[in-house]
Amino acid sequence: MKTTLLGTANPIPTLDRAGNAIVVEVAGEPYLVDCGPRTVYELLRNEIDPGDVENLLFTHHHMDHNLSFFHLAIVGWTAGRESLEIYGPTGTDDLVDGLYSLWEEDIAYRQEAGYPAEGIENIATTRVSEGFELETDEVHIETLPVQHSIETYGYKFTEKSTGATTVLSSDTAKFDGLSDFAAGANALVMTCGIVPVGETPEEGFVWERYTEPYEEERRSVLLNYHVTPTQAGEIAADAGVDTLVLTHFTPYPDRDAIEAEVAEVFDGEVVAARDGCTVSV
Repeated sequence: MKTTLLGTANPIPTLDRAGNAIVVEVAGEPYLVDCGPRTVYELLRNEIDPGDVENLLFTHHHMDHNLSFFHLAIVGWTAGRESLEIYGPTGTDDLVDGLYSLWEEDIAYRQEAGYPAEGIENIATTRVSEGFELETDEVHIETLPVQHSIETYGYKFTEKSTGATTVLSSDTAKFDGLSDFAAGANALVMTCGIVPVGETPEEGFVWERYTEPYEEERRSVLLNYHVTPTQAGEIAADAGVDTLVLTHFTPYPDRDAIEAEVAEVFDGEVVAARDGCTVSV
C-alpha cells in the first residue's frame, strides 16, 4: 500500500504547494481521497493517470478539499475513465448535480467530438455516514466521524493481502476516538493546521499575515477544528502507530520545528510532508 500526498496546503494557497488530495494505492488501484486545488496537475506530476481514478472519497466539503472535482471529472473522462464511484458526506450529490448543470453543453460538445457517454453519464455517488464501510477484493475501508466545523470523516484503509493499515484523519480537533480508530496502524496521516512558522520566500507574493504565529484568540478558535504538532503526536502515541505523517499546513511551515515538537511526545517515525511525499507500508 502506497500513500501519496499530492498537496499539503490548507485553504491559503502558495505557488509551491497544492490543496488537499491524497492517493492511496492498493494492489495497483488508486483511491483518491479529496480533490483540492490543483489535484489534476499533481496527479500528472506524480505520474498517476487521471483516467485511472475510478474511486473518489471525500472527507468533507470545504473548498480546499473539493475545489478540483469538476476538473477531475471531465479530464479523467476524456483520459479514458469508464466509471467513477464517489463516496462522501452530505453535499456530495450536489457536486455531481452541479457538474451536469454547469457543464451540460461542454459535456455534450465533447460527446459530439467522439467521447463516449460512459465515464461521465454513469457517475455514481454513495452517502457516507457513521459506520459506513467499503469492501473490495483488495481493500477494506472504514470511516469515522471526526470533530471539525462541518460533517467530516476520517478513513482507514486495510490491505487484505498484507494486513497493512493506513489511517487518514482529515481536518479534526483532538478527541479520544481517533486514537482508537488508528490503533496499531502502520501509518497515520494527520492534518495539522496550527504549526510553527518558518522562512518566507525571498521572491514572489507573500501572505504577510501568515508570516507570524497565530495570535492567541484565533489559535484558540482553530483548536476546536484542528490539531497542533504536539496533539498529533499524542494521538499517534496513544494509537501506537509506526509512522505519523503531518499535512494541511499554513503557508510557511517550519518542518524541522514541527518534527521536533512531535518527537517530544511520540517516538515513532515522523514526517512533516511536502507535496508529492509518499509513504509505503
